[in-house]
Amino acid sequence: MEKIKLKKEEYQGYKIYFYEDKFDEICKKILNKEFKEIIKLKDTKRNFVSVIEIDNKKYVYKEPRNEYRIPQRKLMTLFKKGEVLTTLVNVNNLINMGFDEFIKPLGAVVLRNKGMICFSFLLMEYCKGKENRNYLEAIIEVMKKIHKAGYYHGDFNPGNFLIENGKVRILDTQCKKMYFGNYRAHYDMITMKYDSYAEMIYPYKKNIFYYFAYFIKRYKRLKFIEKIGALKKRLRDKGWKI
Repeated sequence: MEKIKLKKEEYQGYKIYFYEDKFDEICKKILNKEFKEIIKLKDTKRNFVSVIEIDNKKYVYKEPRNEYRIPQRKLMTLFKKGEVLTTLVNVNNLINMGFDEFIKPLGAVVLRNKGMICFSFLLMEYCKGKENRNYLEAIIEVMKKIHKAGYYHGDFNPGNFLIENGKVRILDTQCKKMYFGNYRAHYDMITMKYDSYAEMIYPYKKNIFYYFAYFIKRYKRLKFIEKIGALKKRLRDKGWKI
């Protein structure tokens, strides 16, 4: 299948990335506040997500605020494409490979200051699906196919999979490529089993990458590590730059 071509336009100091011209125009309307907000799905210091309507059509709008709120992450955007552009490119490439389960990212908008991202948003298609734990085995089968293609989710839990008309739909992932053996595939499955689906029959052979992923997962669940993380979150919410 022919590779889809990413397009870019500068507009009012922002960079708009898209594959279809109509979504360039939709992103411009969002920047110009020419939309109706239907419902806020999430509004925290980390993320903002809402359903919006433009020209009688619904979309999902997302701002990954942590990327430019946390200093070390913001600094790293000097060398990276950033979350919204990475998501746009990676997920569309996988859709083009035949993985039509993904909720499609339609456009990405990025604003940089001194080379670092200071604001961004992702425009996605609207999905009417809902979380449904009766489809956990179907979700795992879909994820196994994605792992086989060399990619991983990164936050593999039931809340990031919707069921629409009996079909699994995937969201909230940058779907990055795996480079360190199948460590990331194991980490995805360990996350699902130990955080959400204890009855899951583990689908992969347990190799050195499994044991490393398991060690990292257990380390992050140590009480003092969780307390440090919670403290950092509270301090960030108070304005500390950590």
